[in-house]
Amino acid sequence: MSPLPVSKKSGKTMDFLCAIKEVVIGKKIHKLEWVDKEFYGFLNDDILSLHKPDGKNYQWIISNEDLIGNDYIVI
Repeated sequence: MSPLPVSKKSGKTMDFLCAIKEVVIGKKIHKLEWVDKEFYGFLNDDILSLHKPDGKNYQWIISNEDLIGNDYIVI
């Protein structure tokens, strides 16, 4: 059993590629390393965006850590 919490919807964590596929079909993703659940990725007018705890949306500038992450969940 994984020591990381998992998505109740999918039952597992995903790598970046799988997570982006979920975003493309309209779902929101969260990286477990992001402590606040109000921090999530989604498509906003066809732009990959991050919703942050301040309530605002920002263009997601993907980092190397994002690309190699394998702790994404669908929320």
